[in-house]
Amino acid sequence: MKKFFSVIILLIGVAQFAFAQTEKLSPLQLNSSLYYSTIGKESKTHQHRYVVNKGNIILTSDTIQLPFFDDFSHRTIPDYKWNENHVINTYQNVRSVCVTTEGIDNVQGFFMHDTAWTYTFNVDSQRLDSVAQQPIAFNYFNGSSNCFSSTPSTIYYWNTFYRYTFDTLGHAIDSILAQPVDSFYYAPLITLVQGQPGTLWIENDALINSTYPINPPTIGVATFDGLDQYGLPYNNSSNTTYGFADVLTSKPINLLGLDTDNVYLSYFFEPQGLGDFPDHFDSLILEFKDQSGIWRYVHSDTGYVNIALVPQSFQQVLIPVPYATPPNSYHHASFQFRFRNKASLYGNNDHWHIDYVKLDKNRSVADTAIYDIAFQYPFPTILKNYTREPADQFNYPDDLSDGFNLSIHNLAPDANTSSPATNFIRGATELYPDAGFVISDDTVQTFNAAAYTLQQLSPKTSYKQPSAPAWPTDSLVLLSRTFLQQTGNTGYAGNDTLYHTQCFDYTMAYDDGSAERGYGLSGVDIKKFAYEFNLNHPDTLAGFQIQYSQIDQDVSNLIFNINIWDAITVGSATDNPIISFDNKKPLYIDSVSGFATYKLDSAIVFPNKIYVGWAQTDTRNLTVGYDLNSPLGRSHMFVYINGQWKASTITTNGSPMIRLILDSNFWGQTSSAVKDITAEQNISLYPNPTTGDVFITSDRKNLLFDVSVHDMVGQIVKQEKNVSNHCNISDLPSGIYLFSITDIETGKTIHHKVIKNTY
Repeated sequence: MKKFFSVIILLIGVAQFAFAQTEKLSPLQLNSSLYYSTIGKESKTHQHRYVVNKGNIILTSDTIQLPFFDDFSHRTIPDYKWNENHVINTYQNVRSVCVTTEGIDNVQGFFMHDTAWTYTFNVDSQRLDSVAQQPIAFNYFNGSSNCFSSTPSTIYYWNTFYRYTFDTLGHAIDSILAQPVDSFYYAPLITLVQGQPGTLWIENDALINSTYPINPPTIGVATFDGLDQYGLPYNNSSNTTYGFADVLTSKPINLLGLDTDNVYLSYFFEPQGLGDFPDHFDSLILEFKDQSGIWRYVHSDTGYVNIALVPQSFQQVLIPVPYATPPNSYHHASFQFRFRNKASLYGNNDHWHIDYVKLDKNRSVADTAIYDIAFQYPFPTILKNYTREPADQFNYPDDLSDGFNLSIHNLAPDANTSSPATNFIRGATELYPDAGFVISDDTVQTFNAAAYTLQQLSPKTSYKQPSAPAWPTDSLVLLSRTFLQQTGNTGYAGNDTLYHTQCFDYTMAYDDGSAERGYGLSGVDIKKFAYEFNLNHPDTLAGFQIQYSQIDQDVSNLIFNINIWDAITVGSATDNPIISFDNKKPLYIDSVSGFATYKLDSAIVFPNKIYVGWAQTDTRNLTVGYDLNSPLGRSHMFVYINGQWKASTITTNGSPMIRLILDSNFWGQTSSAVKDITAEQNISLYPNPTTGDVFITSDRKNLLFDVSVHDMVGQIVKQEKNVSNHCNISDLPSGIYLFSITDIETGKTIHHKVIKNTY
């Protein structure tokens, strides 16, 4: 939303408060947690019909049958980097009618069907000499239907040339273009890629999440903004770049034979949510692809002049897919629709969220009713004070949440007047160290599902003490689950179940891992921030993690100190950090969910409190991620401004994204850009937790690893040699395992904890 009028206001503000010291919440330029998780899984697939993804990328895709439905409660977009990892073939100089009808990047060329010549005049012999030019090979795909699924033939053309007339001294005195000359459009390069089975869309630009929307129809939305699929700005060369940003295109859908006008597409959309509101010249656009391959504008929603005009709710859109005579008909075997947004391209700006996309036949303009009962938000932390807590800091039952609400939405139009009896089922089990130990028995509570219903859970009173060989234990994993069950419910089953895995390892955190804003300090003089963590008993600080967040101001060269205190006194100027990391710069590259990791040279025991923060004299805004979905950290924020410590004045609930590492045996390392750790050690594992598959990623390509898997008592339970990118532990029981991964080329070994569960 930072456009010209905002710049004027900003300049006025600068003039008035140039020397003020302030705390700020800012829109983000980078989605750090997305950036550091965007490595796709490898998988086998098979060829089907091709679709154009972007530019010169052609995907072979399965065709979807009606109904098409997605409420984004599960991932239905391709894995990240799928296109890069699943190339079937590449072709240069491609000629076909598909090049122009399918929207592939192409150019116009002028060529000859017969040999081209280069002429010179031999002065001595007074003769005209000629040399034949080499032909240009073109890959020719014949036909207009599924043409890239066929095998191309090779045809040859020659560049155009001129015939010259020379005088006796060898000077060209006249020229004429050789004929005949053929003009056609061709694609200089086409990359053929295997599409990913089991998905509904062919791009992954939009962010599938449950943290940005406010009051969504069901859990999960697709968010459109100014960031690409890797969480990076499309174009941050300046803070005025603008244009088309995210695209979300359906796979081909078979509408052949539906020669009526009863096919409709519906969806819900919300501007802003917990993000940035779209300005009046921003837009969310819907397009259909006709039988001739042309994308046609169908509908759009535009942004807003100011934030006061932004609606605070989702709105439903219902669009007909009309029948028309070929070639303009949408009712063909490979119909597609797509959403696009126009936005500022330099950051996490101009948000639109869509949900509950449905395309089906036998609908009408009045078909707006939806009969579905669903959860709206994820299962929160079961802890009272933190989202993550080390196992040996956990005090049962005091550290369990006194209670929280799960929001349930009945989308039926008569939900308030005819609320159906619905079962709310909940329970919890221990995954480690005592797999299957029941923490909370499955209970069934029947309620009448009105439009909005809150079901309360109280872990403190309903969860019994976990089982452990010795208490306190080193590691603990608990699984909570809830289900909705209604007799005769015709809704979508994917949105009526929630799982939550609570991992007690070595991390203490207030945030949920996803930043919606950036928090920082600006102004003259020295400024400091301290984040308070309260310990239940003395513990060993081995390190900490910070998620630095980019906003629209470049602070990559900002110098600051990271400090750790054991006490902060509000109203006092006393400031005695016991540890300082001096002369640091923001670090935006790491492999742990976007967090920069700092490991202490020597672990230090703290008795009851730990404060982590920074000090800066630079007037610019050093920014860390701010999680708007967790209010747990808000009361633990302190700032040193105008010569004394005071409580933060930020009024928006949330949690800065700084975490403690409490483990004297912490296996991790300081992030590579903080300390000189070689690139060979920059290795990550995902997913974590896992049900079996563990994928290994590295900045370096084509590596081979030796992998040893240890249980928590140090026994080797699995070994594999010459592993490229994948290991499977589905045969191991649920628990926590230590992966030792050795780069065969360099001999470097790194260690990662991985949680194995059955869900």
